[in-house]
Amino acid sequence: MKTKKSFLWLAFLVLATIWILAKRNQPANYHTIQGLVFGTVYKITYEHASDLKPEIEAELQRFDRSLSPFNPNSVISRINRNEALVADSFFQHCFQRSMEISRATKGAFDITVAPLANAWGFGFKKGAFPDSLMIDSLLQFTGYEKVRLEHGEVIK
Repeated sequence: MKTKKSFLWLAFLVLATIWILAKRNQPANYHTIQGLVFGTVYKITYEHASDLKPEIEAELQRFDRSLSPFNPNSVISRINRNEALVADSFFQHCFQRSMEISRATKGAFDITVAPLANAWGFGFKKGAFPDSLMIDSLLQFTGYEKVRLEHGEVIK
């Protein structure tokens, strides 16, 4: 009886080892998707048993609708145009983290710097370099201490 149990146990271990080695030697199941989002192209290669393209593209589009400055209908674009709306969770999380960084760096990384960056030609808008009058005017609206998030709305 003991020999029969030992044989069964040994047979199980051999079969389990063969199964594990066979699974390990199977080629990986890679998928590649590509497309356009955030004003640029993307290409993602991932290993998974099934194709996750619909889920990945849905999440990228959700992010694009929230935080893409290239999408004129995104939450961030609408807030930057001073449209009244309650921001989604992506924007709120990004805003809160940006404010933490602004405070931690004492404004070296300021969430409100876009008007100055644009005036100097580093942002989306191009033009002549600003004069001191324009800089003084823009500084009235610049400074992370001048914005806050209340109940999902940006207060400037």
